Amino acid sequence: MVCLVTILFTVYVSHAQAYWQQRSDVKIEVRLDDKENFLHAYEEITYTNNSPDTLKYLYIHLWANAYKNDHTPFAQQMDVIGNTAFYYSKHKDRGYIDSLQFSIDGQSVDYSSSENVPDIARVDLPQPLLPGHKIKITTPFCVKIPLVFSRLGHDGQAYYISQWFPKPAVYDRKGWHAFSFLEDGEFYSEYGSYNVSITLPKNYIVMATGNCTDESEMKWLDDLSKQPLPNDTLYKTTFPASDPEMKTLHYEEDNVHDFAWFADKRWVARKDTVHSPGNNQLVTTWAAFLPMHWKQWVHATDYLRETVKHYGKWVGPYPYKTMKAVEGNMHAGGGMEYPTVTIIDKTAASMLKVTVIHEGGHNWFYGMLGTNERDHAWMDEGINTFYEEKTDRSLNTDSVRKHGIVLNEATLYYEFAATHEDQAIEQTSANFTKFNYGLDIYYKTALSLRWLEQYMGEEDFEKGMKNYYDTWRYKHPYPEDFEACMKNNTKKDIDWFFTTILHTDKKIDFTITDATTNNGSTEITVRNNTGVAGPALIDVYNNDSLIDSVWTTPFEHTATVVVPSTTWTALKIDDIMPDAKSTNNTYRRNGLFHSFGLKVKPVLGLNRSDKDKIFISPSLGYNQYDGFMLGLLFHNLTLPENRFRFAITPLYAFNSNTLTGAGSVGYLWYPDNLFKEILLQADAKSFDFNKTTFSGSPWFMRYVKIAPSLNFTFNEHDPLSSVTRTLTLKGYSINEDYVSNSSTKAQQQKTYGLLRYLYRNDRTYNPFSYSLDGQMGADFAKISVEGNVRVDYNVKNKALYIRAYLGKFFAISSDPTVYSRYELNASYTGLDDYLYDGTYFGRSAQDGIAAQQISMQEGGFKIPTFNNVDRSDNWLASLNLKTDLPLGKIPLQLFFDVGMIPNINPSVENMSSTTVLYDGGIELKLIKNFASVYFPIIMSSDFQNYLTNTYGKKNVFGRSISFTFQLQNINWLKTPSRLLKMGE
Repeated sequence: MVCLVTILFTVYVSHAQAYWQQRSDVKIEVRLDDKENFLHAYEEITYTNNSPDTLKYLYIHLWANAYKNDHTPFAQQMDVIGNTAFYYSKHKDRGYIDSLQFSIDGQSVDYSSSENVPDIARVDLPQPLLPGHKIKITTPFCVKIPLVFSRLGHDGQAYYISQWFPKPAVYDRKGWHAFSFLEDGEFYSEYGSYNVSITLPKNYIVMATGNCTDESEMKWLDDLSKQPLPNDTLYKTTFPASDPEMKTLHYEEDNVHDFAWFADKRWVARKDTVHSPGNNQLVTTWAAFLPMHWKQWVHATDYLRETVKHYGKWVGPYPYKTMKAVEGNMHAGGGMEYPTVTIIDKTAASMLKVTVIHEGGHNWFYGMLGTNERDHAWMDEGINTFYEEKTDRSLNTDSVRKHGIVLNEATLYYEFAATHEDQAIEQTSANFTKFNYGLDIYYKTALSLRWLEQYMGEEDFEKGMKNYYDTWRYKHPYPEDFEACMKNNTKKDIDWFFTTILHTDKKIDFTITDATTNNGSTEITVRNNTGVAGPALIDVYNNDSLIDSVWTTPFEHTATVVVPSTTWTALKIDDIMPDAKSTNNTYRRNGLFHSFGLKVKPVLGLNRSDKDKIFISPSLGYNQYDGFMLGLLFHNLTLPENRFRFAITPLYAFNSNTLTGAGSVGYLWYPDNLFKEILLQADAKSFDFNKTTFSGSPWFMRYVKIAPSLNFTFNEHDPLSSVTRTLTLKGYSINEDYVSNSSTKAQQQKTYGLLRYLYRNDRTYNPFSYSLDGQMGADFAKISVEGNVRVDYNVKNKALYIRAYLGKFFAISSDPTVYSRYELNASYTGLDDYLYDGTYFGRSAQDGIAAQQISMQEGGFKIPTFNNVDRSDNWLASLNLKTDLPLGKIPLQLFFDVGMIPNINPSVENMSSTTVLYDGGIELKLIKNFASVYFPIIMSSDFQNYLTNTYGKKNVFGRSISFTFQLQNINWLKTPSRLLKMGE
């Protein structure tokens, strides 16, 4: 009895642990209405429960409902990543799926979904679905095809029909995987057979999943593929009229998990064939593209053929009869893959070869190896990118992509690693920022797999990948399944890859610290600077000749290896490692500093060589005292960014005949605790700020400023957070020339301290910020708070901008002539900039165009003034409003400023204790956030009287015009990363 129980228990456990997979066989009849942009369809799904579980309900994806309203998960994610096209779209341009009437084995059933998640439905089964049993699900449905916002959509009468029909969610060994359609984060679906008929006007060219069984259609396409290429101006802006006659096309395919189709009347078609390695399957490759891009697309079938050959050789044979690529206006990246067919966005024409290879390669990684892309996207995108790049290198083209000498994706990854904005590979798609989704999932994975391939050896790596393909083709593998296949085909320890590399957000950084020769060999010591466990490959060079290479074992701290040679000139960490800091990778035998090297390069460039770089470029400047200034800019601002950074520009001033210039030097720490980043920085500059004449000779007044600072950026921990918080401590030492009472030039030194806390929330809609500021010198102190918010209208790129300011001044000196220059100002000009943080054409100018330059500081008023009309030694409050106008892209805004300051003469009878100031008019934006011109139309009497009394009544309008040239908020040491983020 005991033996029988033991046997039964063993059989049960074995059965429970055996792999199983559901099956979904689909038949669809669909008709395209290209006048109203609707699909009318009927679907029949045969769903087989191969699990050991009894199912009482199913989840059904209704992904077309992602476009139903602006609070679906798709719409919310579009908001988070800053894509506002859907939010501002018209209701008629959105999409949905309706007319659903589910029946199961002929019995009507209801389905339920929520208002906020309408693209997931739950269908309760009329009877439980037992293991090994199947049901037939049927429903009519209608799809309103949206404009192209993501994957499903239309662009005029070009149709991209994907994620369009009701589809059962995957139920696997880890449970149900019912998830919403998202822009970032792809799919996971059940395998089965597809039989789809498509009815549409006769002159549409259709490319779809599987094989078209209509001989007449295939003959027509074959004839089209042989026609001469049309003029590239054909159909640039128009579509041919739809044929009144309709046709019905039939498509079939087995062992696929999705069905997509694309239709366009303008396409040019091309055809080729190739035999797949491994099974000698004859594969027909098709390309369909717009006439205007024929020069880029004419070789697209060649790229598909190379994909079949190379992936077939390295991974496994291609089992399907067709592979197709089509061009469209698809807004979800460079391309999007579906079984046997892919769509390539028209903007990818300049990199078509690698895009077609990548998307075609998805037939293996996503198509035949059906991983859960939402949870483990690297298994699809990352492994596929590895083989895309491997294929590209094999074709011996795109050398700039191979060697990384341009700003490519690998360089961007190294930049993010250097600035500690990298993310771990193995996590759900929803956890990645938009930038990291591309860099880490795609390119960090590919770089890491090259490392693994070389460590295992290409032969063993290929065996492991083929084992993975053979074992998991048409199945749903998880990371542990891929890991097992690779481990089964190597004798080396590769735990480091699966336990560390896939899970770390730390950069890889190895350095050779020592090399000792003895008895005909060299012992090499390697340091792991970040503790990320992994092996390092050391190359041994004698001049330019590679004489040996040796691997360390995986290590976290230090490792030693021995090479049987002493006749070497340099040792190098091999480029096969995704080492984020290349400048410490070479150990030079005869160098004074073995690991240090320096190159001087012109203007600017990237820094992925074995030497640090200094860039030199011409530099030009101007102010009305020094005149034009010419000099050189010395800097090391590059990508990937250095922790130690500098930008120094000495200049010769032709008007004052003196040396001037500016410079910044800084060093960055990334503590990854309370603070994400700490920047120690010192800024210095010296220019002339005024000019006077004494005894017939010009005297130039100069300032010399030195300002050290410590800037803390708080760690938000959530990589998707739109919040940035910074704390700045800054000191100023400023020497200024002045004319003494004895009519000689003298100097005075001033020191100041600044403490500033800044909170920014750069969310897509209604972003806001506020800052708390404290300043102090020997003669004064002042505190202030400033808030900014952009209130978005329900029109794209149109908003109301609100700024509020409140400042309080404290006089320490009892002499107003001493502290008056520090008082609060409603309008802020160069004369008020005692910290010399701003850039002014005429810092002390009170006449001419230079005198009309202002800055958006303190009160933020637009009227340039130079006396006490708008100055306060007590407090100041202001409100600054701007609004965009409904004038398309014309860069005009309306502005209005209002504020209050204590009355400068409160003893006058019947005088209010406060003065109310206001101005308003039109702003012309020259460069967003940097340069504008203001034309006041209305202003309070204080401003009006000041302008009239100072310049005369006729000159009031002209003298009220002002302009900004706002450079003071730019930290030049962080320019590279700032430019990258502006381009996200």
